[in-house]
Parts: sequence; structure tokens; C-alpha cells
Amino acid sequence: MEDKMKICIVDDDPNIVELYGAKLKSEGFEVISASDGEEGLELIKKEMPDLVLLDIMMPKKDGLSVLKDSRNSEEISRIPVIVLSNVSDDETATKIGEFSTSFFVVKSLTTPQKIVGLIKEALI
Repeated sequence: MEDKMKICIVDDDPNIVELYGAKLKSEGFEVISASDGEEGLELIKKEMPDLVLLDIMMPKKDGLSVLKDSRNSEEISRIPVIVLSNVSDDETATKIGEFSTSFFVVKSLTTPQKIVGLIKEALI
């Protein structure tokens, strides 16, 4: 049997984790999650997911710090990241653009189905 692709959702909103997690599982992905950036970074290093869905505004360590730390870590720097956040100001978008991310998506303007499509595109 083929191994399932593993997606790590790092978001402090349990509703987002549940909504996207349920959709991803129904599409055949394995889903792991963390509720803050610090926990997320540890989980990414431990589990080595195929892709990370990353929020920006989180407790302990924000998504930009997670992105920076992951890009500076040899072992996890190549894992694709889709930033999924309601923060959509130009300054944040510019900062995110400094790191290699697959996509930057505004939560309120997307759906779980669209995210599944972006994940599949990022993993090709």
C-alpha cells in the first residue's frame, strides 16, 4: 500500500484545523497539527511532513518566525509551505515573499477544496 502524503497544519484556530483536517483526510492525506508556532516547528522537525499549512498570527512563535527557522534548518528547508492566514497587508506579504513558499492564501477568500488543489499542485 502506498504511504499517505502527510500534511502538517499549524494554526491556533481549532475550527480551521478541524475543517481543513477533515477535508484533507477525506482526500486521502494523513494530517498532523499544532496549535502554536513553537509546537509546529518541533512537529515539523519530528514528523517531516510532505507539506505544511501555516498560519501567521499565532501564540508563542508566529508563522513568519516558523517560516524563517524552517528555511534556515537544513533538514526541513525543502518542505513546501502554504501560508494560510487572514493577515493580508503588504508588509506581511512582502516578508512572506522573502522565503520560498508555495502559496500565500487569505483564509477568508478560500475554501478547503481550493486548498486541496493548491496542496496537490505544490506536491507535484
